[in-house]
Amino acid sequence: MSDRRLSGFDVDTIAAAVRQPPLGELRSVAHFRRRRSGALGATALVVLAALVATPLASRSAQFGSADPPGPTLPGRAGDFTLTGPASGVDVRVATCVLRFSRTVDGGRTWTDWDDARYRAADCEPGPARSGKSLEYAVLSDRTYLVDDDGVRRLSTDYGRTWRDAEQAITAVGAFPPAARPVPRGLASPAVTEPLAVDPSTGDVYRLSGQPPSPLALAGVYPASDGSIWTTYGINGTTVGARSADRGATWNTWTPAAGRTVLALAGVDRRVGYQIVADADGAVTLERTQDGGTTWSTTVTGLPEVTHWDLTVGSDGSLLAVTQTGAGDHRVAEVRVSRDDGRSLAVARAGGMPVASVSVAPGYAWLFGRDDGRDGEADHLVLTRDGQIWTRILLASS
Repeated sequence: MSDRRLSGFDVDTIAAAVRQPPLGELRSVAHFRRRRSGALGATALVVLAALVATPLASRSAQFGSADPPGPTLPGRAGDFTLTGPASGVDVRVATCVLRFSRTVDGGRTWTDWDDARYRAADCEPGPARSGKSLEYAVLSDRTYLVDDDGVRRLSTDYGRTWRDAEQAITAVGAFPPAARPVPRGLASPAVTEPLAVDPSTGDVYRLSGQPPSPLALAGVYPASDGSIWTTYGINGTTVGARSADRGATWNTWTPAAGRTVLALAGVDRRVGYQIVADADGAVTLERTQDGGTTWSTTVTGLPEVTHWDLTVGSDGSLLAVTQTGAGDHRVAEVRVSRDDGRSLAVARAGGMPVASVSVAPGYAWLFGRDDGRDGEADHLVLTRDGQIWTRILLASS
């Protein structure tokens, strides 16, 4: 059964049995699983904005290809990024071309795969392209970031034109009030630092100050009050950090030796939750009420799985997504806690295996396939509270 990577959030809308590997291995596994079809097995989203089906304009002469779009190539599946209750962006990955498709009506209609695309600067299909990477992250409805073999490109107009990201991204001491911090999951190699997007312009901001940790960025979770919760880590060492002033200053914490933070979600600037694995594989849920300074264990004996996703629902409930079982018997499920993290009960099971991030601030989801066969999912079921579910159709090949 193929895996599918999901990413994305609408920050505005929200005002197993496999032994857990070290975080370094998790990052590699998550990266490997970024593709959701065949043997190739989620990043970011921000704000619900009006999505407009716009024909592909000519690209910058410097980046990508200015040739007319050719026939759509199925390539391999990529990402679905949720940008609102009924909107999102899907991605297809060919050898050296990314194609973006958008929906605003719960997947009933999608823009054409060739309406927006990125063509690698050195695009030689076949052996000549071997060893080169092409990564991407959907930062908002209109803003896409691409890492083209180590060189980042940015589009703020729905993928029609592309600029050098290092020049296009503005460095600031703290994110502007109108900019929305971009949630970031493990499998987002194009996003190497906290970013924020202005939904009205698509402009992207990064922080100019010293990061709270020299370790690699692992996750970013924007809470409903504007505080930002992050994790950094490599080779089993993790550091957590929380900012209550839009990234100007940070409060940090480090789990005890041998413990790894698997997932982190903030309710507000004081209350947050994290899933932690011990060196012996024991998984627990912890809660803080002082912005991460101290943590107390609320649930022990959680299943040992390859990945946990964690988010705060629209009603304040805690939602977690994971998969249980192994091989062809893997099943994804959504768990919910309505008692401040003292229990996590299964709210819905039976989803297709989840490759990486399948939550957003205020949202959690499961993939499904109507015909019940193996292969790519053709829809997802989305919830904001673990009780009411909405069906969203996914883009076809």
